[in-house]
Amino acid sequence: MNNQKLVVIKSILVIAITVSVAGFALTQSLFRDTEKSEQSTFVVGTLDMSVDGTNGSQAENITVTNLGASGAQSGGKTWQIQNVGTLPGKLFLHVQNLINYENGCNDPEQVVDLTCDDPGPNQGELGGAIRASVTFKQGGAQKPVVSSSLATPNAVQFAEQWEQYAGEVIIQPGEIAEVTFEWSIEESSYQNEIQSDSVMFDIVFDLKQVAL
Repeated sequence: MNNQKLVVIKSILVIAITVSVAGFALTQSLFRDTEKSEQSTFVVGTLDMSVDGTNGSQAENITVTNLGASGAQSGGKTWQIQNVGTLPGKLFLHVQNLINYENGCNDPEQVVDLTCDDPGPNQGELGGAIRASVTFKQGGAQKPVVSSSLATPNAVQFAEQWEQYAGEVIIQPGEIAEVTFEWSIEESSYQNEIQSDSVMFDIVFDLKQVAL
């Protein structure tokens, strides 16, 4: 009889404690309102350029044959570079795969060319006799940027000299700039050592986003 009463009393205590805890939680609630910002959107800008109206890889050769037919010769090529993206970009120029070929030796060349016994890539002397320059134009006068010969070791000079003007060759979205590559060879800059030689190279344009 006594044991049964004890059980009932314990049950009542448990219920009372539970109600007390729930009541405490309710008294600590604060007013709250929730709003939602709809259609938040992050859009990634684009950085893209076209060279002479062509978007993507473009292979275009500068080919000069039969050098030496006349004493001094020169030529050049101008590219239009357009930023067709939505972000401003800084333009860079590199010369890659600059190779001077020795394509054989006749008797007159052997007299002055000490590498004729080992013809092949980077044995030719033609590039060293060719002066090359690069200018940049954007809404004003052409600005000289690079001056170098086309000797194989000088490939890095094009990028290094261009880098010095990198802060001034920024192309805004939709803007067009012109890059002109000119070359010349003077009669006094070569003799028989360049006979049959050839020089090949790639000009690479690189547009990089400007960090704001």
